[in-house]
Amino acid sequence: MNFKKHLPAFFVICNALSISVSAQQSFKYDNTVYKAVYLNEAFRLMDSMRNYLLLDVRSPGEFADTARSTFFNIGKIKGAVNINVDDIPAHLEELKKHSDQPIFVYCSHSQRSRRVSKLLGENGFQKVYNINGGMSLINEIDPGRFPYKNKVLESNTAYQNIAPAEVIGLIKNEPGLVIIDIRTEPEFNSRDTAVQNNIGRFKKAINIPQNVFAEKFDSYKIPNSSPVLLYDLHGYNSMDVVNILRDRGFTKIYNLFEGLEAFIADHTISSELRGGLLTGMHPYPLIDAESAIDLLKQHPNTIVIDTRPSEEFNNKSLMTYRNMGRIKDAINIYSIELLNNFMDHNDKSALILVYSGQSDTLGIRICDALTKNGFQHVNFLNLGLYHFVWAMANIEDCKEGRSFLVDHEGLY
Repeated sequence: MNFKKHLPAFFVICNALSISVSAQQSFKYDNTVYKAVYLNEAFRLMDSMRNYLLLDVRSPGEFADTARSTFFNIGKIKGAVNINVDDIPAHLEELKKHSDQPIFVYCSHSQRSRRVSKLLGENGFQKVYNINGGMSLINEIDPGRFPYKNKVLESNTAYQNIAPAEVIGLIKNEPGLVIIDIRTEPEFNSRDTAVQNNIGRFKKAINIPQNVFAEKFDSYKIPNSSPVLLYDLHGYNSMDVVNILRDRGFTKIYNLFEGLEAFIADHTISSELRGGLLTGMHPYPLIDAESAIDLLKQHPNTIVIDTRPSEEFNNKSLMTYRNMGRIKDAINIYSIELLNNFMDHNDKSALILVYSGQSDTLGIRICDALTKNGFQHVNFLNLGLYHFVWAMANIEDCKEGRSFLVDHEGLY
């Protein structure tokens, strides 16, 4: 593995892990000492109120879109006041002048905001609202589902983050759009040694890898009047090449928020549309949390395979944030040997949902083995159980997900 190549993603993953740690401690306080509200509900409430405080508890760099990791430069909500989560205790007295007003709190993924909402509620603030999902959800959801988006989202970046569902309209309505994939050549062609990276590409994309972007870009002779859509696998690094484009006079730059993976898994994009735009995808669907919930509701006999280590499956991991319960009736297959036994005793026409933890590759390998052995209806849950749990707590259309979780009492 080229560690330097993956260094930015490594730090983002580490941060995501820390989010997961706090996630398992914070959901349990929803609607106790503060009220947790979904996006549309939050903004409907603010529209109905004359006086309220909108509090952004991210770092000053995130608030100003100048964070060192470009992945966290995702805009802010208009009218927000910024106090870093770590500075809130020192500002409690100052905030008490708003104690009779509603206070709406948000961050990037709605974990820090929950910590602050709890702290405020425990210090006598009576009208505290946590905005579920935070800035990440505002960016990943399209205006059709969140009508306030274009009204409230404010950004200082030199590019526009675009939600997966909005990409369809962009491709249709932006004449001359140039799509640039900044992954490595093996990843672009689905031949990477890391099988989880081989998920396909946009058919019309050109491949200019990030590590040679500055040297190779000019050879394509792209007019700087052209609109450009950038993407990578997870959305960790595609923004890092924006300045190269800006230096060459490009002004219409779009970034696929959360990358190709999010586009492929997005439940609002039909398989027909994906098939028309992409090539080289897995032979089985990569699905998001909402699609997984719909699958479990509509097909209660779905076979659910949990590929996490047995100690995580049984809530006995020493890393307690990995003890999250599991999806109801899941069977634990944590090795290819166990999978072989499963394949010998199950019908190949069975509907199957496979999920993993957060960043392991066994789930992908199991899906590959199932399809290669003739299983016809295999689905893989994108981002695993971690994101499923996050989604059921933060996305209104995913709240039914809690009913499919077991052995999670007291964890969130």
